[in-house]
Amino acid sequence: MEASSLYKRWSGYIPILPYSTDVAGAKEEQARDEGNDAGTRRSKTSVWLTAVNVVLFLLTATMWYLQGGPRTKALNAALRETSSYTPIFDMIDLEPSIKKINGTVKPAGQPSIARQFPNAAADERWEEDIELIRPIPVTREHIIKMGKNPDTVAKLEDHIWGLGDNAYVAALDLFHNLHCLNSLRQAAYGNYYNQTMGTNNLNLVTRHWTEGAEYPFPDFSINAHCINFDKLVKWHKEASVDMEKYVEVMRKPKGVKEEPAETWQTGP
Repeated sequence: MEASSLYKRWSGYIPILPYSTDVAGAKEEQARDEGNDAGTRRSKTSVWLTAVNVVLFLLTATMWYLQGGPRTKALNAALRETSSYTPIFDMIDLEPSIKKINGTVKPAGQPSIARQFPNAAADERWEEDIELIRPIPVTREHIIKMGKNPDTVAKLEDHIWGLGDNAYVAALDLFHNLHCLNSLRQAAYGNYYNQTMGTNNLNLVTRHWTEGAEYPFPDFSINAHCINFDKLVKWHKEASVDMEKYVEVMRKPKGVKEEPAETWQTGP
């Protein structure tokens, strides 16, 4: 058989063409199926990753919020950090700030009334703004938070004061301290007033070589964490109850629950 006729015979063999087409189609279909499966797997993986990310984000946001996220800063926050509980911090903005105290031994100009010897003008300011310890109404909840027994605290009865059924008597200890200082001021030079107006701290007083002094001399003009004292004095007057009425009606009635006498007695 000639080569040319053999070539024609084999090249014209029809059954091989449909077979090749079927195989190619099957491979294409298989490839499409595998691609679809891979796409499905990728889609499921993407969904799971998204869900995990959302959960992690929510957990992170929750923890951040609980640890003090973007919350409004509490009134007098700086004072709260170094003080025991007092409802005053919720009643007035004391404007705490760092101020330099005039601690010079012989201040120039007109010194604070706390550093003046007794005189008519200073005495008037002391008596009107500082000496008088004014009663301030607080609630039963305030008293409990302060660690005191509300059952023995004098109550400001609603039918007398019109303050509701949850008003009790308290007073600022600061003005009690200033009252004691005023007693000393009348006989001595009241140079401790600045420390009372500010919050006591652990500031250091440096000692310097000073003209006229043989040994290092202390510089008492330190930076202290103080409040707006004039604002507090004004608020103290406005927030307190009427003093004349208080003296008139707040005598102890019979049958009230009392604290033992040793809570206020200082001697036998």
